Amino acid sequence: MKINNHYVYSLSEVRTFIEDSNHFEAYFKSESEKFCTKLNPTLSLFLKEKSLKLNDQNLLRTYLIINTDTLEFIGYFCLKVVNIKLDDNVSNKIKKKISSDAKKNNEFPAILITKLARNDRYKNEFPGKLIMDYALSIGNRIYKSIALRHICVDWYQNEKLKHFYCEECGFKVFQSKVIKNHNDEKESKILVSAFYKYQ
Repeated sequence: MKINNHYVYSLSEVRTFIEDSNHFEAYFKSESEKFCTKLNPTLSLFLKEKSLKLNDQNLLRTYLIINTDTLEFIGYFCLKVVNIKLDDNVSNKIKKKISSDAKKNNEFPAILITKLARNDRYKNEFPGKLIMDYALSIGNRIYKSIALRHICVDWYQNEKLKHFYCEECGFKVFQSKVIKNHNDEKESKILVSAFYKYQ
């Protein structure tokens, strides 16, 4: 069964709709505590503990997909504007695909999707790609308004995530880098970065 009755709201919009700040905080606390992402608990923890603070500090914008029948959080994503620096090993061919400025300056401005998650409760009812489509739609509005043409994602090397971002959602990988564990230099992960270019 798919969820049809839902809407995407920014955190700021939800705060405006619930005029009483105490009611807003109680609602957000209640729903974020029910939000579960067992495969990656850091995503639910971020929503509970950091999303509101960082949104209020204007460091990013958090968007909630809300079930309009139950007011539950179906999913969420966070966006911020960044300047992405390209590694020395990124080829000129890839730089050119990004933009002429990327090729010339070895960097480019972009929207970064810092978080994207779905509540486990809706795993079989709400496709992850639909959450991404909403994020891309907001990015497209920004592109049309101020010509910020790229939206990017990062993930630690994982074939399922690569398939989701690249095969299902249309992103293109532009660089990978080794990230060392500061607590254990023998441990490291590969961080993959990909871009989506609005036409």
